[in-house]
Amino acid sequence: MHNSLEQQLRLFALQQLSGFGPVRFQQVLEQCDLADKNFWPDLLSLLSRVPRLGDIKKLQQQVEQPLTCPWPERDRLLLWLEQPQRHLIAYGSAHYPDWLTQIGDPPIVLQGAGHVSLLSQPQIAIVGARHATAMGLNDASQFAGALAELGWTITSGLAEGIDAAAHQGALNAQGHTIAVLGTGLDQIYPAKNSRLAQHITEQGLLISEYPLGTAPKAAHFPRRNRIVSGLSVGVLVVEAALKSGSLISARLASEQGREVFAIPGSIHQAQNKGCHQLIKQGAKLTETIMDIHEELQHWLQIDQQLPTYNRSTAKASTPKRQQLSLLSESAVSTAALGEATAQKQKTQQPDPSRFATPEQYQIVQAIFEGAVSVDTVILATNLDAAFVSQQLMLLELQGVIQQKATGYQLQ
Repeated sequence: MHNSLEQQLRLFALQQLSGFGPVRFQQVLEQCDLADKNFWPDLLSLLSRVPRLGDIKKLQQQVEQPLTCPWPERDRLLLWLEQPQRHLIAYGSAHYPDWLTQIGDPPIVLQGAGHVSLLSQPQIAIVGARHATAMGLNDASQFAGALAELGWTITSGLAEGIDAAAHQGALNAQGHTIAVLGTGLDQIYPAKNSRLAQHITEQGLLISEYPLGTAPKAAHFPRRNRIVSGLSVGVLVVEAALKSGSLISARLASEQGREVFAIPGSIHQAQNKGCHQLIKQGAKLTETIMDIHEELQHWLQIDQQLPTYNRSTAKASTPKRQQLSLLSESAVSTAALGEATAQKQKTQQPDPSRFATPEQYQIVQAIFEGAVSVDTVILATNLDAAFVSQQLMLLELQGVIQQKATGYQLQ
């Protein structure tokens, strides 16, 4: 293990080298031993011969003098690390999770806020739609809470919708949760989840491979998903459209050798079509936590009695106080679902003839089907990020869509 601050800062510098990412880092590790005293001289020599990389002379100075050379990003990081429960987790260090060393593009360095020891605990990822139904939110919260009670750490991406519900469900059960961000840890996105992020820091862990100050960018979130799945022994998908980041997580989980689980739903809702596709492709149809636990329980160090939460009945063989909580939340969710359904019925299917270009129609259709943010629209349409941002502004000016606290909606 390489726990020295100097070694971790060298890797932090390498991570920031333009043109050098996790895939190239893995290729280097396959040929060189990080513990070898010649690792850095050999690597710098190799990088100097690779075209279109960043400033190799600057990197060499940072490698040779990691604590003393002029380096604003390092100074900002060291100041942040002075706060309680702040961590730099470089590849090869004591807290770097073994599970991430097994994927094809492991992050070179992670930053963490909270309880870093959770990275070594058995984790299950719960992911799904940002624009989820009330039933989907309830399922995510209840599954997360029940699994957390068994000793699982719940991992997700802090997005609105299913991710946030899963994190909150684990916290409500007094369990542990890890949130993987697509921004710097000082740039919580979406901002509405800032309080949730603070609670996770206190009871769980926030991590990111992106340096402090990194703002949200559409390309960061699909890349973040490989860490969500890579940390976990299994991934549960709760509501997902056919084109969604959740399906990226599921595909990555399958490629990484993780188990994939999916909750089925109505065939008439777009949010369920992704889960149904996953089940057709071999994901395990999931109705109760037993469907997950019986597959993965060998990863847990302790054996506990299972609460038998079932989404179809919203009951559990747990103490009466918890049963009352489950029934109360189910009743609230049913009412909210009815309200949401009624609201959607008021919104008519977009008419293609209304729009100047097919791309505009694609964007509006994506919002109709549940995309509520710029990045989810980009994922749903596969259109260029700058173009999508421009068209969203134009459609808002035209009165076709409106932006509320919960995201974009059709007028």
